[in-house]
Amino acid sequence: MIFSSTILLLFLNTTYLCENINLDLVIRNNINGDFSIVKTISEIEPGAFININWDGKKLMLPYSLRKDYVSFTDKKWDWRYQINENALVNEKNPKLYELLPSGVIKEHKCQIRKS
Repeated sequence: MIFSSTILLLFLNTTYLCENINLDLVIRNNINGDFSIVKTISEIEPGAFININWDGKKLMLPYSLRKDYVSFTDKKWDWRYQINENALVNEKNPKLYELLPSGVIKEHKCQIRKS
């Protein structure tokens, strides 16, 4: 039982609730056109992208290097994992930002979906 719990913590979570709506994602690396699925945050490499399926939207956002975040953005949508002071990624509460036509940036708070 302990062994299986440890394994679950090592793999990237791919299911969230954002604004109480299910969000599923897949992160892929694309170094040599192999589109390999990322299983842990530490595996993300330049050229990676994220596919998000949420609220009737299917988004494909490229990896964007940022100082305090692991971020995927196309400048209209931005999926972010905060990096804390211990250089650990907060995978439990990522944020999805949306640039509205009015120019306002809307924040969609997300949390891990419990099975």
